[in-house]
Amino acid sequence: MEIVIVVLNIYRRASTLLVNDLTWMQSEWADNGQNYRSELTAKAPTEGLRIMLFGMGSLSLGELAGERMKVALEANSPEDEHDCFSDNTHNSHYYNQKGISNVWFGSYTRIDGTRVIGPSLNELVAKSDESIATQTSTAVSATDKQVHTLVESAENGIAFDQLIATGNKSGNELVTASIKSLVAQTVEIEKASAVLGVNNLNSDTADHEF
Repeated sequence: MEIVIVVLNIYRRASTLLVNDLTWMQSEWADNGQNYRSELTAKAPTEGLRIMLFGMGSLSLGELAGERMKVALEANSPEDEHDCFSDNTHNSHYYNQKGISNVWFGSYTRIDGTRVIGPSLNELVAKSDESIATQTSTAVSATDKQVHTLVESAENGIAFDQLIATGNKSGNELVTASIKSLVAQTVEIEKASAVLGVNNLNSDTADHEF
């Protein structure tokens, strides 16, 4: 009985911490005072764009393709996957990528299916170079689709830790294809950045060779 009480207390505290963290994050983006949103919107437009594009590029290359996929794949190590305790890595990868896509296309789909649509980087780049905008949009959409194959695999019984296992040739290839798609996406994001005059992007590579 004491063990049950201890476990319930751990869950309660973890849930409380999660709710508090999410509440804090929501407040940082509220349109009502001194928070991260006000700091970001107070910056010069070019600096704001640089922050957005650097975040997209670094998440795409250094984080997702590098730390969260390539490291685990090369080591064939579940200990190095994104969510080694919850076995939810496939969803973390997909929604990380979806965040990049949301910013690029200026669109977000709520849980209830309704969409929030606003000005997008895609539209901004297209005003100066429609070809680069189209190439970037194609790369982002292709990466959305590719990374979602990891979700589909997990839903069919083969999760990320199994995909990266030694000897799982088809699984390794699926993860490798996602890494390559993320790298290609980053190249296009950097091209789009140059169109907007952001030439000091230097997306974080997490010191990995690709």
